[in-house]
Amino acid sequence: MESEKQIENIVIRCKSGQREAFEELFEHYQPRLKYYVRRLNSNSETDDILQDIWMKVFRKIRKLKDNNSFGVWLYRIARNEVFGRFRKNEKFIELPDEQELTEHSDDNHEFSAEDAKHLHNALNKIQPYHREVLTLFFIEQMTYQQIAEVIGCSIGTVRSRIFYAKQSLRKEMESNNG
Repeated sequence: MESEKQIENIVIRCKSGQREAFEELFEHYQPRLKYYVRRLNSNSETDDILQDIWMKVFRKIRKLKDNNSFGVWLYRIARNEVFGRFRKNEKFIELPDEQELTEHSDDNHEFSAEDAKHLHNALNKIQPYHREVLTLFFIEQMTYQQIAEVIGCSIGTVRSRIFYAKQSLRKEMESNNG
């Protein structure tokens, strides 16, 4: 994985119009972005959504003020694109109000190798907003602050969603595995 400084340099080159830099960003982020979009929207539109995301990135990258925040900015565009399509198709899910957690959970359960093969199935069965925070936190390894910026909420809400998402995922995995 490339360092933040390398990504920042690629973004700077991309903003100056270097096509190769845009291709480098695409190659670096595309597989992970595709996974993220699939977690949010499991229908067959994934490739169309990704194409629209990258077109927006290409058109708007010069407006990005903080080159270090490219990843957060990219995932925010992706999230907006997916949820924008939900709204168009009237599939948008209203997120419930979640109380912010003041305590950290001592939840240290680790999934075994057997559980891993059922993980993707279980992820598809939990609420989309839970899938999203788990993907951003565990797969993309974003901080609470970065996740809050992507989904547009407070850090406390991110903590709460991650807590409840882990509970929901565990419950789904346990129900499928006995």
